Amino acid sequence: MRGFQLLLMLALLAGELHCARTAAATPAAADAPETAPDQSPEPPPADQQAPQQAPGPTPPPPPPPPRRPHRRPPKQDPGPPAAPNQDPAPPDDQEDPAPPRLVVPPQDPPTPAPPGMINRTLGCTTLLVLGDSTVDPGNNNHLPTTARANFLPYGFNFYGRRPTGRFTNGRLATDMLAEKLGISRIIPGFLDPNLRLAQLRRGVSFASGGSGYDDSTANRINVMSFSAQLRNLFRYKLLIRTLLGPRRAERLVNRAAFVISSGTNDLLSVYLATNRSNAISMELYENHLIAHVANYTQAMIMLGGRRFIFVGLPPMGCLPIARTLVGTGSDRCDETLNQLATSFNSKLIQLLNFINFQHQIRTAYIDTYTTIHSATVDPNAFGLIEVSRGCCGSGVIEVGQTCRGRRTCGDPSKYLYWDAVHPTETMNQIIANAMMDSVRELYS
Repeated sequence: MRGFQLLLMLALLAGELHCARTAAATPAAADAPETAPDQSPEPPPADQQAPQQAPGPTPPPPPPPPRRPHRRPPKQDPGPPAAPNQDPAPPDDQEDPAPPRLVVPPQDPPTPAPPGMINRTLGCTTLLVLGDSTVDPGNNNHLPTTARANFLPYGFNFYGRRPTGRFTNGRLATDMLAEKLGISRIIPGFLDPNLRLAQLRRGVSFASGGSGYDDSTANRINVMSFSAQLRNLFRYKLLIRTLLGPRRAERLVNRAAFVISSGTNDLLSVYLATNRSNAISMELYENHLIAHVANYTQAMIMLGGRRFIFVGLPPMGCLPIARTLVGTGSDRCDETLNQLATSFNSKLIQLLNFINFQHQIRTAYIDTYTTIHSATVDPNAFGLIEVSRGCCGSGVIEVGQTCRGRRTCGDPSKYLYWDAVHPTETMNQIIANAMMDSVRELYS
């Protein structure tokens, strides 16, 4: 009996020890940290757990899965805390930095352009000139011809009192037009060896003294024919394309003003001097010249020209050399030659009216006949005194080489003509004013 009681007490003592051990394990489990949502699942129930192990050091956690490269999306919800060996992700609500703002300081209102600056209000920034000695700035200096003016007294009133090849005492009408437009003080010749590429943008002159619309007029004295001037215009465009690129070069030529002044040498030198009036009639020869003008204009259009200023013929019968050769004297002009000029001018105007019908083509006509004839009839109205002879030499026959080294008048500004053919700088200024009005019409 006592043995049975002893066995019963040992059993009760073992049960108490087992309860005490179970109670001690439960608080330890309660103190453990909660498992993160993305970690291993919850432990199975107590009745499915593996037998308890003896107390000892806690086994190390399993290594984390390998990191996979990932791209950070533009925006994402906050995720779990990053692992210790990862860089903390930037806050998702932070926006990309805005680009820097360009702050333009306040500017003063534009001031008027000083002299020498381009007058962009008119839109004309380039002058391209073709024709004869009335617009030749010295191209003949570089040709094997005697038709030159690169010696005194030509250029007596030019900058530095130096001859440049211009057939006048100072500047040409196209030089003054360029200054009025703010392009430059002068228009250089295309054959000038000192011509810089930058000057091509402002314009050049292809004109050659002694030339005309009829190529035989130029070939007779070894100067550039109008056809040769057009070939140089083509070379000019190639140079501009190299300088500015194709698109800008085409735009520059489209916006340029083409000034054409020719025809006097054809009718005066060729028609009369070679007695061509005996072979063909005056009207047929005029039509021959007008046909050339039409063809040349189409060639310039194909090269990009859109705006053209044609200078009409002057009253040729009033030229001092014409008065001398025809024998009318200094008292009156030769009306036959004047009628020849007016007939040609009327046909030129008809041609220009026809050309104006072409798309995007605009032309203007400079009536130099009326201007010079008015100055001849009433010189005081233009501030002139002498209108029947030139300032160089006797003023009735000298021109070109025959004017070399001759004495000149005291005040060229009071003379209509510098030599027996070409106007003075004063008259060129009056013609330039008329050109300026035409430029406004072309770009209005």
